[in-house]
Amino acid sequence: MWKKLLSKLGVGAAKVDLVLHRPHVRLGEKLEGEFLIEGGAVEQQIRKLEVELQLTVQADGKAYRRTVAVIPVASSFAIQPGERKVLPFSYVLPLHLPITRHNVRYTFVTRLDIADGADAFDQDAIHILPPLALEKLFQAFAKLGFREKPSSGKISAYGQEFAFFPTNMFQGTVQEVEFFALIEEEGVRLYLEVDVWNGLAGLREREMKQELFLRYEELDDVEGTAHTLQHAIEEAVQAVQQSSFHAGTNYAPHMPPYTPPHVYYPHPEYHHEGHHYGRHGMMGAIGGFAAGMLAGMVAEELLEDVVEDAHDDHDLGDMLDVGDWFDGGDDII
Repeated sequence: MWKKLLSKLGVGAAKVDLVLHRPHVRLGEKLEGEFLIEGGAVEQQIRKLEVELQLTVQADGKAYRRTVAVIPVASSFAIQPGERKVLPFSYVLPLHLPITRHNVRYTFVTRLDIADGADAFDQDAIHILPPLALEKLFQAFAKLGFREKPSSGKISAYGQEFAFFPTNMFQGTVQEVEFFALIEEEGVRLYLEVDVWNGLAGLREREMKQELFLRYEELDDVEGTAHTLQHAIEEAVQAVQQSSFHAGTNYAPHMPPYTPPHVYYPHPEYHHEGHHYGRHGMMGAIGGFAAGMLAGMVAEELLEDVVEDAHDDHDLGDMLDVGDWFDGGDDII
């Protein structure tokens, strides 16, 4: 009787531990492990065993946590005193998530729902790696001497924004390069912004925008991708240095004005009327978030509460950057 009372308070109750085979996984890959369930001092009835994948966005020392997915594992079973159960775990990571960065983290929270007692919990951090196409893009930037900034990976209204700074070739000429990466069927579409130092304006930076499309076979050639990026950055630098630019029409004559980011839907059924991701309201601007901007309306639902918090918290608002693409008002090449 006394043991039953204590177990209801969580003393001598059943325990659960999620053991992952690896703590990191790429978007779209399967993460595997097993649950170790150990009975307590008395027999207990388990209503259900489930896992939550939780996203934590940090801004200026504050953490904003949201549930990405709830994964049911088992329901309605009994655990005897001292009994040990092992249940398998596997989960294919959704393709619409932001990848792990300094301000973006993920946790599996396991919950053992115990009838007439305190539930048992377990937490396991996981690291979401970029898809291979994005990783190769990062490698190409590294070959040009660019290094990722600590603030890179912040979540904006248009996706996950990555930022790099030069360490050799463009040092003293380029302040930083920022981009969104839209994952499409044939390749990756880059929305690139190059912040160029403008000596004629007293070393103030000028922000030039470009749109690039890199096919997957091109990205396999990291050297070739680095050359393409180098050419785009050099073009931005040359555009700033040209004296023919005029305020309000800052784009090179041989290139068309930039088209703002759009959302790619991989399947026709995702084209729902009323879901347009342009400059038609903050929530309407949120696309998918795999590697920055993989399409999916789930991302809008996922981060809706987080973005709403931005209205009430200026720190989070600064991080989420819910204004125009790359803050707007920039030059275009």
